[in-house]
Amino acid sequence: MKESVKEVWIKFDSQEEYSENEERLFALLDEAPGDSLVRVYDASTKGYKKLSSRSFDETQISILVDAFGKDNVKFQERKVKAEQNKPYTRPIIRQIIPCPHDMYAVVKDSDGGECKYKVLLYALCSDGEVYPLFFDDWYGVCLSYDALACVDKYELEGGEVVYMPEGGKQV
Repeated sequence: MKESVKEVWIKFDSQEEYSENEERLFALLDEAPGDSLVRVYDASTKGYKKLSSRSFDETQISILVDAFGKDNVKFQERKVKAEQNKPYTRPIIRQIIPCPHDMYAVVKDSDGGECKYKVLLYALCSDGEVYPLFFDDWYGVCLSYDALACVDKYELEGGEVVYMPEGGKQV
């Protein structure tokens, strides 16, 4: 079983811009096939499309950056939860509560650095848990599952750690 998933995201401002650049994108992806999944993000609809027939070698990311710009190409490696034996049922959001704190979700990027995302809301769910939902400029508001599976820790504005998911302890 894979421990992580590698993804290359290419952002376009609209579906029309993607359609105009689709052939060029496919040609560039064919130059450097690899083990990274390819996702195309449409900023106008805040949706994405999986290019399941394509893959990319993340060491060749400069090819895509040169073609579409540094701000429009992103590589990420997400951890995959190792414990898959336990059945997972997606909780249903019962209530949304605004976050009155300056709280941030901290995610480690592929280079070992940290990215911080502002927690906007709390979701009270059918499983009795409260999930902090953060905003990511690529995806929008995260899914409740991502709030626990992808985040390394949650911290307040001053850096005080308030929660560490996946077996981490609450401080």
